[in-house]
Amino acid sequence: MRDSVYAHKNLWLTFRFGLCGIQRGSDIRVLKFLLAVVMTAAAVLLAENLVVLSFFPSLSRVNADFSSAYLRRELQGMAASSPRAIFLGDSVLWGFRLKPEQAAVSLLAARGCRCINLSFKGSSPPNYYALTKLLLRYGAKPRLVVLEIDQRVLNPMNGAYRTLHPAVAELVMPMMPLADRKALRLLPIGDNPARKIEQIAAVLLPLYAMRADIRETLDPPPEPAIVAHPNADMFVGEYDLSPLSDANVGVRYLEKTVDALRAARVPTLAFMTPTNHTLLHEYIDGPDYRNNLLFLKRLLERRGVRVMNFDEAFSAPDFYDYAHLRASAQVRLAALLEKELPR
Repeated sequence: MRDSVYAHKNLWLTFRFGLCGIQRGSDIRVLKFLLAVVMTAAAVLLAENLVVLSFFPSLSRVNADFSSAYLRRELQGMAASSPRAIFLGDSVLWGFRLKPEQAAVSLLAARGCRCINLSFKGSSPPNYYALTKLLLRYGAKPRLVVLEIDQRVLNPMNGAYRTLHPAVAELVMPMMPLADRKALRLLPIGDNPARKIEQIAAVLLPLYAMRADIRETLDPPPEPAIVAHPNADMFVGEYDLSPLSDANVGVRYLEKTVDALRAARVPTLAFMTPTNHTLLHEYIDGPDYRNNLLFLKRLLERRGVRVMNFDEAFSAPDFYDYAHLRASAQVRLAALLEKELPR
């Protein structure tokens, strides 16, 4: 009887340890499989990131929804190879309603100018200042910075009046003093865990960080339909003709932009945005508008900036609307700008 008990016990122990051995072997195979999956995924992500970093082009102009990752990459490139001229402007200089290659800065680049277009829809002097801080922080020092001066965005009711593009804001936020954050209504830097994860992912995965740039480059969004017969009433309120002063946020950040460039010994050229006076005659053709133009010209010239007045340099057929130029007019704008660029 005792021998039978021992036999059963030995049988049970053999069975138990046999199962444990099988289990351990199975666990090892699962771990090897998971490790292989992780390594494969990492290799695929690394390959995708290398492709993005190596082959995604430097665009002739930023996309409307450009990312901070793309902007960072371009700033690094500018620091490594100083451009001849960097252009800061809004949708007029960006080339609204036009293909990228039809914009004036793209035409200059096609002629051999190492020109960078950092204009975008919804830009304004606060964005100029933020971009200037970033250019200087990254060590980019062009031979010239060209500023587009558009009275329209100096209107406190304009959406760009004190608003930074999200990609610009993300990069410049750590560099902005509290006074600037308050003036531009920038959100404070917080300890949001989700935001930190997003930032880590963006650093590790350029493909993820530049997804908006890639999507818009491969599948550009359609432009709004062209208004066949625009009239002045469509643009009521676009311009605030109150006398400009340092109390205006746009004026203040235009001054700060020029002062920062001057301190860095970067020459600055400015031009007044071409405006469709035929269309807007009843609203802007008066002493208030002209006095504000003169105020801006003197403000810039006192700081050593050369100013070109293109405000009335184009005629009504050159425009889509109140200020956006047709492709043929962009050719002329490029020719006017080219005369002032350093050789």
